[in-house]
Amino acid sequence: MEVPTPSREMVRAYWQDSGAGPIGIFLPGFASDLRGSKSQLLAERAQQSQRSWLRFDYRGMGISDGDFTALTISRYVEDIGAIIRALPSRSLLLVGSSMGGWVATRAAQLWPDRVRALVLIAPALNFIQDYYAALSPSAQSEWQRSGTHAWQLGAHGPVFSLGFSAVEDAARHDLLAAPPRLDIPVTILHGSDDDAVPLQRSFDFACHACASLLAIQTLQGVGHRLQGAEPQLLSAVDSSFLRITHSG
Repeated sequence: MEVPTPSREMVRAYWQDSGAGPIGIFLPGFASDLRGSKSQLLAERAQQSQRSWLRFDYRGMGISDGDFTALTISRYVEDIGAIIRALPSRSLLLVGSSMGGWVATRAAQLWPDRVRALVLIAPALNFIQDYYAALSPSAQSEWQRSGTHAWQLGAHGPVFSLGFSAVEDAARHDLLAAPPRLDIPVTILHGSDDDAVPLQRSFDFACHACASLLAIQTLQGVGHRLQGAEPQLLSAVDSSFLRITHSG
C-alpha cells in the first residue's frame, strides 16, 4: 500500500483487510521499522484472528520515501494522518511503541472520530526534549549552529543524523505540559527495568491525562523492548479489539 503525504513523498505499508470490523495500526518507535519483532508479531496475530491490520514505515525509514534527518513529531503525525484518511472509514485501534506511543496519542487527539482505543508500549513522551536537555551547553549550541546532530542508539547502537527541527518542533506536542483529553480506553504497557524511558513517565502521563479509562500494566523485570512480555502485549491488543467491537 502506498499513501501520498503533503510533501508528495510516499508512506508505504503492509495492509491486510478482513472487510469489516475495527482496523489495527502499529506505530513503530524511533529509528524502528515495520520489520521489527513487535510489528511482525502483531501482524501475525491479526492474520490468525482474521482482523484488519496495517503496519507501516514513517518517512525516512524502511520502505517509505524521505530522509530520516527530517524527522519531527509533526511530520510523523502527518504520516499517520495520511494513512488514516486512506483507510476505510471504520474504527481504529492504534498500537504505538516508544516514540510511536507519542505519535499515536497525538493522532487520537486529532482524529477522535476514528481512533477508538490506544495501546501504548513504553510511550516515549517528550523524549526529544529530554535528550536535548541532557546534552552539555556546548553540544546544544553545536546542534543548533550546524542544524544536525549524531544521535547514537544505546552505547553500541547505530548512529542517526537528526535535524535541529526535531527539537524546535517537539514543544508543539508536549503531552505533559498540555495534557490530552482522551475519551477512549487507553492501555499502557511499561517494563519495570526500562532503561530508555523511565516507568515514572507513564505514571506522570496518567496523572495528567483526561482519559475515560486508562490502565497501566507494569511488567516486572521487563526492559524497553518488551522482550519476554509478548503474551501481555497480545492480550492487551486482543482486549482492545474486543472492547471496540462490543462498543459498536
